[in-house]
Amino acid sequence: METTEFLYQIIPVKAQFMENQTDNEQKIMLSHFKYLQNLLEEGKLVLAGPCLDASFGIVILHNTIKEEALKIMENDPAIKGEIMTGNLYPFRVSLIKD
Repeated sequence: METTEFLYQIIPVKAQFMENQTDNEQKIMLSHFKYLQNLLEEGKLVLAGPCLDASFGIVILHNTIKEEALKIMENDPAIKGEIMTGNLYPFRVSLIKD
């Protein structure tokens, strides 16, 4: 049985990204946040967020197929804007608090 859940990891392309964002990077990050909010409203997003040291963030998707998950990741404004890179992994949410 194929999974319908995927995790994508986003990694800033420059060191100290959170402390040294340009105005354009801040705009891209706002678009990234809104993009994820829309996925949540559509029922595609389980959770998303960064590590506290800002070394990477994760996005967990569900109710999707691999091709759609890849498209979602590739269309993330942070990745399209080339301020983050992304890696997609099949995933299974085993436990979640209601």
